[in-house]
Amino acid sequence: KARRLEAAHLQHELEHLKTQINPHFFMNILNNIHGMIEIAPAKAQVMIMELSGLMRYMLYEGAKPRTPLYKEMDFIAGYVELMRKRYSSRKVRISLELPEGNRERILLPPLLFISIIENAFKHGISYDRPSFIRLTVAYTEGRVRCTIANSRHGTSRGHATGIGLENVRKRLALIYGDENYSLDIREEEDTYTVNLIIPTLHA
Repeated sequence: KARRLEAAHLQHELEHLKTQINPHFFMNILNNIHGMIEIAPAKAQVMIMELSGLMRYMLYEGAKPRTPLYKEMDFIAGYVELMRKRYSSRKVRISLELPEGNRERILLPPLLFISIIENAFKHGISYDRPSFIRLTVAYTEGRVRCTIANSRHGTSRGHATGIGLENVRKRLALIYGDENYSLDIREEEDTYTVNLIIPTLHA
């Protein structure tokens, strides 16, 4: 009985952490779209349609304990494409590399990477200085590696201590315990890099 109660408590805490992602995510996206409405209304309309697709994924796949890798990659690609429209300046370079191929049998927790990716866009983009975002996700030997690097501007440490990253740490601890995953954060003079490696399951 004690084990069942503990499992139920951990599941409740996981669900609570996932529900924190949605309002934070939508607030950031809507702020981005709001900034486009007056200067590029046609682009803002397209962004709203793309946002609806992301919302659909978060509603249906985000509620599951596991989702196929290819669906999570489609979600990430959709988010990055949305951000490309927001930051179309020549001063902002955005690169994205995702696993290729049909990988329905490879499963992982949904929405585990999005908070880290959001942080990179939030803290890595400057409107008056050259900026970059480099996102790479790779699958090999039963593990998924997500590496995202972004330019640093100033000396703020908000990136490392934000709510989103703390949420990720808590979810990782609840899902995997103290082992089986790796979260490495490096702060250099002009680059901030997060490297997350997690194990996958097979359907």
